[in-house]
Amino acid sequence: MKLTKKAYVVLGVATIVLIGGYSAVSLHYQNAFLPHTTVAGVSISGQSVVGANEQLLKKVNSQKYTLKDKEQKLLTFTGQDAGFSHNFKPLLQKIKQSQNGWTWLGHLFGKDQTTKSEDALILNANDFDKFSTQTLEKVNANRQSSVDAHINLTDQKFDLVKEIYGNTIDVAQFKKTVAHGINQGQATINLKNDYTQPAVKSTNQQLQKAAKQLKTIANEKISYSVNGNAVQVPKAEIQSWLTYDHGTISLNKAAVTKYVYQLKAKYDTFDKALTFNSTKEGTVTVPAGIYGWSISPADEISALMTEVPKGKDFSRTAVIRGSGIDQKTRSVGSTYIEIDLKAQHMWLYQNGKVTIETDIVSAQPPQVTPTGVWSIWKKERNATLKGKNFDGVSEYASPVNYWMPIDETGVGIHDSPWQPKYGGDWYQHHGSHGCINTPPGTMAKLYNTVSEGIPVVVI
Repeated sequence: MKLTKKAYVVLGVATIVLIGGYSAVSLHYQNAFLPHTTVAGVSISGQSVVGANEQLLKKVNSQKYTLKDKEQKLLTFTGQDAGFSHNFKPLLQKIKQSQNGWTWLGHLFGKDQTTKSEDALILNANDFDKFSTQTLEKVNANRQSSVDAHINLTDQKFDLVKEIYGNTIDVAQFKKTVAHGINQGQATINLKNDYTQPAVKSTNQQLQKAAKQLKTIANEKISYSVNGNAVQVPKAEIQSWLTYDHGTISLNKAAVTKYVYQLKAKYDTFDKALTFNSTKEGTVTVPAGIYGWSISPADEISALMTEVPKGKDFSRTAVIRGSGIDQKTRSVGSTYIEIDLKAQHMWLYQNGKVTIETDIVSAQPPQVTPTGVWSIWKKERNATLKGKNFDGVSEYASPVNYWMPIDETGVGIHDSPWQPKYGGDWYQHHGSHGCINTPPGTMAKLYNTVSEGIPVVVI
């Protein structure tokens, strides 16, 4: 069918009207936001930048936010309470510049174009921190914190304890969720995904490996020889040394040190009194002197701290220092010198038998010859002994042919050709300054018979 001239005129007029109408609307959207434009949950379609800014500020300044944990309502607050304010103009201008007013028709039948409003947010960090702290103090009260998976060190089984998921709210996540909710204009802000999470879980391979290694170490067999004394370190003792912290297995040095000193207290012979079967007085208790041996704590602590974490059975001979190392227990053995101050007599025992004996002269009172378990620590020919006389002022210098010091103060055994007699009570008015005066002939024989290190028991 052919169109009449009139029909063409009507169609033309209609086209002009449509084009004119579309143009008019397009011109309107040159200064207004296109349809379906949404910012912070507010539709600003058809509004100018100024109008949209007023509408948005009105909403956010009056809007209240409800904080929830799943279905539980916690509190209600405003953005201002949390330290937030807004300036939407820069954001709105940016959005407007990105829009083309001539495309309004496509937007009319399209979906909402939602724009995040983070750039419009002004945050007072101090106020927000204060709000977060105060809020979480209330929210987290009486809540259970999450607990990391860990190794139980108290039961000495070193079992892996599974992590516990608590319901306390994490501070950093709380801030993130609240800020996002306010940015998006969410009336309800839910913290259901903001629980503090365990930092270490039972699936952690490092933790699993450590638990296995701890059990291996805890079951080590450690055999000790302390100068011939056999010692088996109890497993419970080893287990009490073990520690685990942030991926590192180590030993509690204080606990290891305590054990080493327990060994010392039990086995050391140094600095302990001696029960001694004397020649004339029978069984007596003699004070400790310089004779005896002891475990070296520095060596043993260092060795245990190094060897135990390796997780392998091992045997060790303790490092010991001192004299009389051939004696396992507190004893002078069967070869020694006995000096009896009451009897003013000295005996040399070799393999349990007296081979040399003599009267002696000890210290003149109030000077004293120290009792104790001593040892000849040096032998010297033609020495000159020096010190102060009994008046405490004048000095003496006595040359001797044979000198054998026995303690740490200068007391020793030596010949004394100036003494006319020995034994009895001669020492009370003609005694020494502390040394053991010995007849020259006997002293020469004694000197040539004994060796350095022989114990000297002075009772």
